[in-house]
Amino acid sequence: MISCKLLLIAEQSAQGPTVFRRLANLTRNGYHLLLTASEPDQWFPTRGNVDSVLGTQRRMLQHLQDAGGDLDGIYYIPRSVFTQDRKRFAALKDILWRYSADGESATLISSSKAFIKAAKKLEIITHSIPDDESTAMALVETLEKL
Repeated sequence: MISCKLLLIAEQSAQGPTVFRRLANLTRNGYHLLLTASEPDQWFPTRGNVDSVLGTQRRMLQHLQDAGGDLDGIYYIPRSVFTQDRKRFAALKDILWRYSADGESATLISSSKAFIKAAKKLEIITHSIPDDESTAMALVETLEKL
């Protein structure tokens, strides 16, 4: 599992192609790749237009396919002002259930401290990546270790 936000940052950097090649290599070697993102405040009608969220999903998929990999999908985590911690935990638990996996066989790469905290409760392997100018290089280094 990797934060879509991090890939969006990496996409704009010189290391972007390297990040997508590394992810593609992982998917060719048996890893499942699922991006995580916050559920949009509003889904926009798509009659004649592509919703920007769906356009982003399509672009990420295209980058991975161009590099020879694949994307299982994007898991949109519901937002809630008062129950966000429970939503994160429930989303991660649901992802593990959908893939018949336990925490020890799953990895989360994110910049969200709260999301990483929820993942650790489920014993998911976590990697914290900053969402700044060092994002792409940090992603490359983290993906090399997997």
